Amino acid sequence: MKTRVITSAVGIPAIIIVLLLSQFITPFITTVILSLLTVLMVSEVLLAKKLLNDFRISGICLAYAFAMPMVSFTKFWFLPFFVFSVALLAVMVFFHETVKLSNIAYSFFTTVVISTGIASITNMMTTYPDYCAFYAVLAIGIPWVADAGAYFAGVKLGKRKLCPKISPKKTVEGAIGGLLAGVLGTLIIGFIFDFIFGYTYVNYIALMIIGFINAPLSMLGDLGFSIIKRNLGIKDYGSIIPGHGGMLDRFDSVVITAPLVYIVSLFTIIIL
Repeated sequence: MKTRVITSAVGIPAIIIVLLLSQFITPFITTVILSLLTVLMVSEVLLAKKLLNDFRISGICLAYAFAMPMVSFTKFWFLPFFVFSVALLAVMVFFHETVKLSNIAYSFFTTVVISTGIASITNMMTTYPDYCAFYAVLAIGIPWVADAGAYFAGVKLGKRKLCPKISPKKTVEGAIGGLLAGVLGTLIIGFIFDFIFGYTYVNYIALMIIGFINAPLSMLGDLGFSIIKRNLGIKDYGSIIPGHGGMLDRFDSVVITAPLVYIVSLFTIIIL
């Protein structure tokens, strides 16, 4: 726990500073960085099933992981997905004797989920360039806040197991703590950005809705990727972050919740 707390105390503020600086960086540079992050996470999930060295699969998946966030905000957003789907179908057909269908399905599902999640962030940052730092912090920060709230509430108050067969340490009390932390976190982020940038309008009701829905979605993403780890017999997807595992271990909830933030931004004005 000590390593986990120290890493969070150093790493999270550093990431938030980088996201804040994205307000003043060319959107292209930020998009490239997020695309490379997507490639790293897809590499981790493929390595977990020992598919990274099978270039018939990994080459296609990594190319899609880089391309999707890069073009998600253009009229060609469908092109990478089409090429990706056709390419994996071709591998399935021409190498059906040596490539397992289960490996194709695993690669397709995980790559699409991860890439779509990060692509929604690049889409928001490009669609709303004047507020790109706000949307980046909101999309990435809220799941982390909810996760931290669930973790500490579970440690201090947890008694009833939430889903012991998937994640033995998760509790009902922790889930409630994560929900409250998620809602409170969205309001605090809105207040801080309003204070720093002096927005004309901040829709705190929309932020509360995002926080309220994001918290259970965050847990769903975390549990979903935990099932994958449990089935593969691994503890973490990597070891790049001390005390936290791989990059995917930190972003497994973000890739599920980020699209929600984008959807809400399409249907209502969050900030002006």
